[in-house]
Amino acid sequence: MPTADPDTLWETIRQGLSKQLPEASFEEWIAPCRPLRLEDGVLWIQVPSPAAKLWIEQQLPEEFNDALDQGGLKHLHLMFQAGLESSPPAPPAPSRTARVAAGPSGEPSISFPHLFHRYTLDRFVVGPGSQLAFAAARAVVDTFGRAATPLNMNPLFIYGGAGLGKTHLMVGIGKDLLALQPDLRVAYLKVDHFFNELTAAIKAKNTEAMRKKYQQNDVLLLDDVQTLGKMERTQEEIFYILEYLLQHGKQIIITSDKPPQRLEGCHERLITRFKWGLTADIQPPDFETRIAILKKKLEDGDFKGLPPVPEDVLTFIAHKAKGSVRDLEGLLTRVIFQASLKGEAPTLEVAHAAFQGQSGEEPTGSVPPERIYRLTAETFNVPFGDLMKKRSRQPAIMVPRQVAMYLAREIASIPFTDIGRSFNMHHSTVMNAIDSVKLRMRRDQEFHRMVQALLNSIH
Repeated sequence: MPTADPDTLWETIRQGLSKQLPEASFEEWIAPCRPLRLEDGVLWIQVPSPAAKLWIEQQLPEEFNDALDQGGLKHLHLMFQAGLESSPPAPPAPSRTARVAAGPSGEPSISFPHLFHRYTLDRFVVGPGSQLAFAAARAVVDTFGRAATPLNMNPLFIYGGAGLGKTHLMVGIGKDLLALQPDLRVAYLKVDHFFNELTAAIKAKNTEAMRKKYQQNDVLLLDDVQTLGKMERTQEEIFYILEYLLQHGKQIIITSDKPPQRLEGCHERLITRFKWGLTADIQPPDFETRIAILKKKLEDGDFKGLPPVPEDVLTFIAHKAKGSVRDLEGLLTRVIFQASLKGEAPTLEVAHAAFQGQSGEEPTGSVPPERIYRLTAETFNVPFGDLMKKRSRQPAIMVPRQVAMYLAREIASIPFTDIGRSFNMHHSTVMNAIDSVKLRMRRDQEFHRMVQALLNSIH
């Protein structure tokens, strides 16, 4: 470790976080923190409250991991202590599943980022937009080591937007494999971190040793390959690592925000390797899945002893945070945080204030229904007048109308009666139409993707 001074270590981490987080988030969550002491490789950080501790540990694990790596501190562990607690809990002993890929000296050279301990497959909530990716992740674990399987899942390439759970699935696979076979050599590798390591190895004229370090693994978890397009030498080294591992039957998991064929600047031979196995996407969760995610989140030990979150508050959060799982969990944590500051249970009033503080939007502000209907008509290439008033059972009219009703309810929480009035229909017909859309979204992945994309574009 470069230094044993807690203040210097924390300043290095702060500098890294300041480059990743929006200024407002940095000032709210990081600026008030203070370093306390360094003990046995653990840097203790004082945070202003238990709620702030909860936010940092649950919302910023990847950002802290990046800051540690960029500062050359990836073997440093962090523990957060709320307020002025005099007897902090002892840091957890490293589990066997966290120690992987021993180097030549016998010491572990690679480990899962320690703030990723919540990333397990049993904690992943599956919805229509993540069924394939989760099933593939589960299958990689269940079929690992078998000589032949019906479907080639090596590499497993998982792609989707930020905050949807790609890294969660990837790390969950690694942890489950290690639980089954503790002696496996598993490496978690983020592309940006590999770039930094490679730069140092080139300077030291020691790239061959670095390449061999990764080639010795049984499982490679390669995160965020969408950044590879600007890294010529990094692409070359990763290609040699992947080629070696594939030739020797080692499992590779890859994540990206784009599918392989849309990775700009990547060499064709590398894209070919990415596409060799199974490609699975993750889409934003639908309303029912968002509710399930929130309820699963509340089962965390961190929430024990806190006042329960009412159903109407969960519904509000699920309606307002549609973009990603991270946004969803972040709003939930903020609601609990603000309620704790007031010394009261979470209420809709607190939830409205938390949403406005996070987004800057008026919590009661809603997308005008006419905008929803017009964009739906435009997406389906249906005249707006026909969508709203034409009586037809033809799918070309009926399906877009049902989708428009579903979106009006999902995006703006418009009452069934008001939606029915817009389309000159009884509210029971609206309810049946929305149920029909939900059922088709569960059964038809392409339809689900189309509706979800329209929802996100309107919101």
